[in-house]
Amino acid sequence: MAIRLGELLIKKNLLTQAQLEEALQAQVIFGGTLGTILIEMGLITENVLAEILAHLLNLPCLKPNQLENIPEHVINIISPELAEKHKVVPVSVNGKKLTLAMESPHDLKSIDEISFRTGYIIQPILALEVRLIFALEHYYGVKRTMRYIAPPQHVRDELDKAPIFHTPEGPIAATETDEDLSEPGSEQIYQRPDSTAAKAKQEQPAEDIEELDDIDVIEDLVEEEVTLASTSQALIKTSDRNDVADAIIKHLGAHYARAALFMVVAGQVTGWRSVKAGVPIPGFDQFQLPLSEPSVLKTAVESNSYFLGPIQHSGANLALTTFLGKPSPTTALLIPMSMLGRVVGLIYVDDPDADLSQAVVDVQQLASKALMAFEILILHNKILRT
Repeated sequence: MAIRLGELLIKKNLLTQAQLEEALQAQVIFGGTLGTILIEMGLITENVLAEILAHLLNLPCLKPNQLENIPEHVINIISPELAEKHKVVPVSVNGKKLTLAMESPHDLKSIDEISFRTGYIIQPILALEVRLIFALEHYYGVKRTMRYIAPPQHVRDELDKAPIFHTPEGPIAATETDEDLSEPGSEQIYQRPDSTAAKAKQEQPAEDIEELDDIDVIEDLVEEEVTLASTSQALIKTSDRNDVADAIIKHLGAHYARAALFMVVAGQVTGWRSVKAGVPIPGFDQFQLPLSEPSVLKTAVESNSYFLGPIQHSGANLALTTFLGKPSPTTALLIPMSMLGRVVGLIYVDDPDADLSQAVVDVQQLASKALMAFEILILHNKILRT
């Protein structure tokens, strides 16, 4: 689908080959469909994407506003479990015919199961990924993954009117600072409502460990020394973006009291992975901060250089320190990760017992190796596409 979509956009002079390559590379790093990436990069509009996909699949495509104000009795035809499993939203019902918004309307297996479970004849209709993700959350409470907490501004305005300065503990008020960190509106920290604790990804034991009981496995993991060399080996074996993130955060968690990995996409800094005292920080993947707001994150991104120093606990920085939890950092180190001609990620560490000025080179080396791993994944995907 991604390849055909790109080729069609080039054929219609809506995209250049260079733009397509950049979008496909960004897809490896940020995830999501090619269409979502193109919208975020500002290369095409939702309406153009809908028209192209409808032509490509020979199916009608929902207009964005058609997923708004769906009657409750229609929504109730599909259970939340079924909607989440197949990523579908019922739009309307006419007798025994149910119009169903789907990201993959040619998925006959899903259509057959939904028809069997509901007793309706399914009429599939194409819906854009980003709109469908928001509709699933709005109607069924299906939480968006972190990848989709930075939608285009107009989508967020329409579907996610969340209060400002949300944290895992609830909304907090912005405070004044003696530094000019904010301008009117700079306190807007966008975050999904009703955030829940992120589920920690379980470490998989090595393949050569057989039939060890839980205590043995835990002891082995604790005693395992995490070095730059061992992390390099882990990065070589990664098969997707999340594997890369896991390898980075495992390394950082072994050497620093607290660490985090952020994505920088569509003008937003979003939480990706985190660790504090060896444990993931609950709700961290709910964090989101617009780069339009003055903050230490914005400073690191715009300078494309490392930041080492104290973080003012006010303005937009207050949301960051609140998500990181107690104790509040006295000194922090941020390392930008640059690729595709821009900053695509940030590494954050703090540790009251460590001299972080001595950690700059080591964390920069880790960031460099992580970027190489992303480049390998991009080349791997390019080989498969060619």
